Amino acid sequence: MGEFNKQKYDNNYAKQNYDRCIFNVPKGRKAIIEAHWKSKGYKSLNNYVNTLIDRDMEENGGGAK
Repeated sequence: MGEFNKQKYDNNYAKQNYDRCIFNVPKGRKAIIEAHWKSKGYKSLNNYVNTLIDRDMEENGGGAK
């Protein structure tokens, strides 16, 4: 019987359940953004971005999650 590979399991789960959105920011801006979302109390950049997108979509009739 094979050994359980958590990394492989996690990667497979993410692949099946999430879409990836990659974006670029000018050099040095990442640190500024990170300090900002942390100061606002968000747990991650992902949480911050998703919250902003959801809020914008709700305010502008962009649809449900």
